[in-house]
Amino acid sequence: ELTLKGLKDSLGKSGVQEVHTSGAPFDPRYHEAVYEKEDDQAPVGTVIQELQKGYTLNGRLIRAAMVVVSKGRQEAEKREEIPQ
Repeated sequence: ELTLKGLKDSLGKSGVQEVHTSGAPFDPRYHEAVYEKEDDQAPVGTVIQELQKGYTLNGRLIRAAMVVVSKGRQEAEKREEIPQ
């Protein structure tokens, strides 16, 4: 853990920063959506899981974060609206 912290500190001093994702709205400039997942608690288009960290160097993207995006309850709500 100490080595990892030292590495992160060194990279941070060089301008490398992690792309923060959890709970953030999906942004195609910084995130790569691997798949969408129904989630009752997260609004549509919200990042609900990070699969791989993303990084920027002095504000420029060097690797997009791979994420899972919420598609909310759209499908369930649509099914309820259809009269039978």
